[in-house]
Amino acid sequence: MVRPAISDGFAFLFLLLLIVPVTAAGIAPYIITTTPAGDVSQRPYSILLFIPKQTMIHSDQINDMTNGPGGETIIGTSFGLSTYNGSWSTRHTNLQNISEGLMDDYITAVERDSAGNLWIGYSGGLQIYDGNSFRSIRDQQILKETRIKDFQRWGADMWIATGHAGMHRYRNGTWTWYQPMKRTGPGFYEVKSMALDTGADAMVITTEVEGIWLLRTPEDRATFEEIAPRYSTWGFLETARRDPLGGVYLFNTSVIVRYAPDDGFVPVLSAADLAPGTIVINDITAAPDGRLFIATDTGIFIWKDGRVLDHLTRTEGLGTSPVIRTVTIDAKNRVWFSSTGYVGYYTDQAASTIPIEIVQSVAIPSTTPTPLPTTRPTTVPVVTTVPVPEPHFFPEDSFFTFLNPLIDPIMKAIGAAGSRN
Repeated sequence: MVRPAISDGFAFLFLLLLIVPVTAAGIAPYIITTTPAGDVSQRPYSILLFIPKQTMIHSDQINDMTNGPGGETIIGTSFGLSTYNGSWSTRHTNLQNISEGLMDDYITAVERDSAGNLWIGYSGGLQIYDGNSFRSIRDQQILKETRIKDFQRWGADMWIATGHAGMHRYRNGTWTWYQPMKRTGPGFYEVKSMALDTGADAMVITTEVEGIWLLRTPEDRATFEEIAPRYSTWGFLETARRDPLGGVYLFNTSVIVRYAPDDGFVPVLSAADLAPGTIVINDITAAPDGRLFIATDTGIFIWKDGRVLDHLTRTEGLGTSPVIRTVTIDAKNRVWFSSTGYVGYYTDQAASTIPIEIVQSVAIPSTTPTPLPTTRPTTVPVVTTVPVPEPHFFPEDSFFTFLNPLIDPIMKAIGAAGSRN
C-alpha cells in the first residue's frame, strides 16, 4: 500500500525537530544584551560565563578560591587547579613525575600566605608552591590528620583545619598543633569553616557538631572561646564568611546572621525575606560596598540595607540551571559563581546595557602553564555591541538551502520557547 505524500512530509519535519538539539549545541559563541529589570537606578552589570572544558576551567565544582600576586583568580576544583587572568590555565597531577606537580586533582582548599606562597589542600595532605617548586607535607608528625578542611591566613601565620584533629598553626617555619579537648586546645574536633574578623583581630570558627567558636591570640597565646553551643539559638549556623567592613557573616540554608564580638549575633535576613516560596541558601559573599550576594536554588539575590536590590536568574544569563552552588568575590570585586555546567562571574559596569557573554573555546598552548603567572593579567574587554548574525539552518552551499524559509521560523520558535522555560 502506497502511503500518502503528506505522511512523508510529516516524517521529514519530525526528523528535523529531533536533530535540532544536536545542531544547536554546535552554534558559535553568542552574546545576549538585555535591559536590567527592577529599579532603574541600579548600576549596569555584566555576566561572563565559562563552560568547563579542556581549554578553560576543567570543572564546575568549585571548592575554594584565592587571589594570585598579580590579581589573577586561583580556583581549587574537583578536577585540578585553575587560574584565570583573562585566559585560563589548569594544572593537574603529573603522572610521569608525581613529586613535581599537584598531589591530587581533587583540591579541598587554597590560600596564599604572607610571603606569596600558594597553599593547596587535599584529602591526604598539603602542598606549598613558591612559584617554582612544590613542597609536599603528608607527615603525621607535622599534620596529626592529613585531611585538609580549610586554610586561613592571619597576618604572618597560616591556620590549618585538619579533619578530626582540630587546628594547626604554621609560623616562621614552626608547626604548632592545638589538640582538641586539651587545656590549651579547642573544645572541638572538626572544623567546617573559618573566617577572619579583621575589625576585632579574631577568627570565627564553625564546626561540624560542636557549635561556633571565637579564636583570639593575645600576647601570642591562642584562646578558644565557645560563643554558640551546638543546641543554642545560633549554634545551628553552619558556615562563616568574612565581612570586608568588619565582623563575620554566618549562615545556613534558611538564615543569615552577622557576628562581631562587640555586637554579638545580629540577624540579617531569613530566606523568606528574599522572595515568596521555598528559598534555599547555598552560599554567600560580602562586597566592600556592603552588598551581600546570596547563592540560592533560584539564582543569586543581591541584598543591602534590609532589602533585595536585584535577583539574578537564568533570564539574566546565569546559565541553564536555576541552582547556584557557590559565590565568591575576588580581588577585582568580580563575584564568581558556579552551577551545573557553568562557572562565571558578575561585575558592575558603567555602561547602559547589560552584556552577557558565553565564552567558548579559544586556542591556548597544549602545555599546562604554572598556576601563578608573574605578568599582570590582561584586561577582559566589555562587550557593548551584539554582532551576531542570524544563521540559517542549512548553509548557503547546501542542497537543502531552499528549505531555509520554512525551517528558520521553526527554529526561532523553538529557541524562543526554550528561553522561556
